Amino acid sequence: MSDATGFIAEQRHNRRASVMILAGTFALLFIVANLVTGILGGYTRETCTPARVMSNGYVVVPQSCTSQFRFNLVALVITILVVGGYLFIAWFASASAALTMVQARSADGPEFAELRNLVEQMSIASGIPVPRTYVVDDPAPNAFATGRNPNHAAITVTTGLLAVMSRRELRGVLAHEMSHIRNRDIAVTTLAVLAVGAIAVIAQVALRIGIFGGMRRGGRNNDGMAIFLVLSLAIYLLAVPAGLLLKASLSRKRESLADATAVELTREPAGLRSALEKLEADTTVIAHPSAATAHLWIESPLERGHDEGMLGSFGRMMDTHPPLAERIAKLRVIEGLDPDGRGPNDPSPTAI
Repeated sequence: MSDATGFIAEQRHNRRASVMILAGTFALLFIVANLVTGILGGYTRETCTPARVMSNGYVVVPQSCTSQFRFNLVALVITILVVGGYLFIAWFASASAALTMVQARSADGPEFAELRNLVEQMSIASGIPVPRTYVVDDPAPNAFATGRNPNHAAITVTTGLLAVMSRRELRGVLAHEMSHIRNRDIAVTTLAVLAVGAIAVIAQVALRIGIFGGMRRGGRNNDGMAIFLVLSLAIYLLAVPAGLLLKASLSRKRESLADATAVELTREPAGLRSALEKLEADTTVIAHPSAATAHLWIESPLERGHDEGMLGSFGRMMDTHPPLAERIAKLRVIEGLDPDGRGPNDPSPTAI
């Protein structure tokens, strides 16, 4: 009982942490956008002292100009509107884009009747509308949920998942995905991905402007262009990795939160635990993996690196999912099993 209580406490902690991480991601996006606006002159005012010219046309003192910081409400509002407009438009198109990228098709037909039945059961248990159900023709067992809210959501599974999961294990996986919908993870993680994507694009634009702007101006105002280039490079080298780290951290928190919620919905950890153990043992890789959709799947479709040292540590920091062994251990503890052991597992169905 104490283990289950600890799981619920971690669920609450992950929910609070997710809010903070998402807020930090948005803050970083708007900071980067406004820095680039400043680089482009949106928050500076140029004051020029006219040249002093003698009556014979000889210039005694050449014209000099200085730039000073100036708060510009119009520039701030335009920056916010542009970034907010991008997030709003992309958010509405994100679900259909994800389904298209993985080549998902609607789970119609009698062969998917059990799948649709379990989706309906889990939607009743979670108290949300029945999401649309899709299938991806891929031998790698995996699943994900997408959509902007519970009223516009979809659950997608691979044919490989249907081939190896028992009814109880499939129910555990679907409960995990339904948890993402109920907890509004699909909206949170989608917004985070869009924000990080915007940071990368803005930073790249700033870097290109810094490089090519300096080349065009040549030797004029070298000090100013040097500062411009250094600031552009700093935005690219610092903001982009920071955004990726925030996105990865957010995705990991939401995965742990979905595991906890799935246990609440099914009233048993065994189904999801057994399913995760089968996923851990399976070595099949998604045929067309994409970094853009990797955070959506119940198990990351991207191959994890096994590098040691600093490179390996940095790679693990970028992982969008907590290690499967860590997730399995928590579920096994609730069952009263050895956290380092494996099994028992349900037999795979004889036919899809």
